[in-house]
Amino acid sequence: MNVEGVASDSGAFARLRESVSFRLAVPAGLVLLLQIPIALIDGTIAERRTTRNAAFAEVSATWGGAQQLVGPVLTVPVVEPSANGPETVAPRRFFPRTVSVRGRVDTEVRRRGIFDIPLYVARLHVEGTFAAPVETHSGILWNRASVALGVSDAKTIRAATPISLGDRKLPWEPGVGDAAFLESGVQAAVPFRAPPVGAIPFAFDLTLAGSGRLAVVPAGDETVVTLASAWRDPGFDGASLPVERRIGASGFEATWRTMNLGRGFPASWTNPQEVTRERLAASAMSVSFLSPVDTYRTNERAVKYQLLFLGLTFFAFVLFELLAPLRIHPVQYLLVGFALCLFYLLLLSFSEHFGFTHAYAIAAAVVVVLVTGYVRFVLREGSRALALGGFLAVLYAFLFVLLQIQEYALLVGSIGLFLLLSGVMWFTRHVDWYALGSPPPAAKVSERADLSSAAPWSDGR
Repeated sequence: MNVEGVASDSGAFARLRESVSFRLAVPAGLVLLLQIPIALIDGTIAERRTTRNAAFAEVSATWGGAQQLVGPVLTVPVVEPSANGPETVAPRRFFPRTVSVRGRVDTEVRRRGIFDIPLYVARLHVEGTFAAPVETHSGILWNRASVALGVSDAKTIRAATPISLGDRKLPWEPGVGDAAFLESGVQAAVPFRAPPVGAIPFAFDLTLAGSGRLAVVPAGDETVVTLASAWRDPGFDGASLPVERRIGASGFEATWRTMNLGRGFPASWTNPQEVTRERLAASAMSVSFLSPVDTYRTNERAVKYQLLFLGLTFFAFVLFELLAPLRIHPVQYLLVGFALCLFYLLLLSFSEHFGFTHAYAIAAAVVVVLVTGYVRFVLREGSRALALGGFLAVLYAFLFVLLQIQEYALLVGSIGLFLLLSGVMWFTRHVDWYALGSPPPAAKVSERADLSSAAPWSDGR
């Protein structure tokens, strides 16, 4: 057996273990290994979001979901003559000339399990005018006219006063007839005794329950919508934004004004392809009543920074190893890495009960204390452990700031990383990295002497 060769191999491996490259490679490999629990935590976040959405859907199915108001729409059957066959009757539909919607939206938050579900009841007053059709030929069946109002879910209508049309009050009835462009709604028969002349005013009140979103389609040539609510965090979206809005501690008030020039559908039509549900939805103005902080989205953003925490913490360990000098076992690296990964699971579970800010403070505090206490025994020195704990606390505070300023996260994050890199370069500016990975010459001579004396066949020469 070649003992000298074995000893040489052992010495080479020992030198490899002491090299800077090896000490950096081991933590890097552990960071890759820790992506497995990180992926599991990421999947847990997605699963909890799905559970939250299912709870929201269950409540919305009974209370009412996102609502969209369309209309009213005046429908008049018209007899179309045919040269080659019998006459046909086709509906001619008219949107109003003007529409005004004024309403108060009362909100409440109900719980399904551990989840908060925002709900609303919209109390709307709708008024406006129809322009009397200019066609006066005998084929227009005025006595079979009707008016329809479209909503996303008619069963959530809490109350609806009869529509005042001209000098008549007409009760609403279920359904929207053959108006395929309306998802659901109510209608009223309008048997005109004679062709109307001039503007036809209308007005009615509507109470509608829903959740998540309230939208109004600009049905008039000129549409004005004014909504007010005590909800303090509205989300304005849709085809157009409010021209006026006030948001404060007491809630919000917003006003939309639109014209018919850019809405994507005509004021009157007979071809059903000219007005579809998709075109109506694309032109809607809307406000959302949702939680201002999406806990699961914020948790996902926090997990994206896990490489920064793992990498910097392990790099600090490597510096302690090289400069102390100390030996930290890969298992100890791994335990600290698991603690850092556990932060994201704690953050997720706590944020479902205490709110994100309090959850973040609790999760960060327990992880910093755990890691600091453990490193105190690993490094056998309190000052270095406290330094690492303070470094982690600063990192968690920096991450919290990034999560709160989403619009400026890239700018602040880039500056923070630059300052961090500058600090590392400054504190290690005098480090001789080659010397750190090599034993001193005296140690090498002593090692060779020990190997020589250990050989039983040595003759001392």
